[in-house]
Amino acid sequence: MITVFIRTILIYLMVTGAMRLMGKRQIGELEVSELITTLLLSEIATLPIENPEVPVLYAVIPIVTLLTTEVCMAVLLSRFPKVRKKIEAPPSMLICDGHLDQRELLRNRLSIEELIASLRQQGVGDPNEVAYAILEKNGQMSLILKEEHRPVTLSDLSRTPRREGMMHLIISDGEINEYNLKLLGRDEAWLSALLQKKHLRQSEVLYLLCNDAGKVSVLKKEE
Repeated sequence: MITVFIRTILIYLMVTGAMRLMGKRQIGELEVSELITTLLLSEIATLPIENPEVPVLYAVIPIVTLLTTEVCMAVLLSRFPKVRKKIEAPPSMLICDGHLDQRELLRNRLSIEELIASLRQQGVGDPNEVAYAILEKNGQMSLILKEEHRPVTLSDLSRTPRREGMMHLIISDGEINEYNLKLLGRDEAWLSALLQKKHLRQSEVLYLLCNDAGKVSVLKKEE
């Protein structure tokens, strides 16, 4: 039992390290080679755990080999774009300038039902609203809507947006976050004056947020 426990921990650490070195993308964003490597790693890792008679090295060596191959391939493809083009499938333009390319659909073995389902998942109910639909190398679909169907922005209204930056957590459950306070360019004297103005004590604050433009959001603790 102890042997199985130790083997499991060792294989877990090994696979975790391998996945960290491979990258941080989600399963749905993996390219074909990365997905194959991930599946092989999961299969190899179970061998010494399920069968105590299998030496741990029988898992370690293939994992290191796969990881080395994947890293070397990534470096090779980044250095030589022509090789990448030969190995990797290019993105497919399913809808171009509002026109549905039926040949591309057929080449990618996509039915119209699957295309419409993918559009719905991105909040588009009518294919006629789409200017461009690109099936990326990782299987995800990118959409660019026609001008008349895009959300209205401030630039469309000829207005200049006010830059407010991000919200910084200054007080969390009554405790001051010194790092965020300095990042905001403020000090404790400013914070004390702010709390006094709002008739609050530091210990009474659940959170206090402030953005780069000085906008403050405070929530008092419930009694």
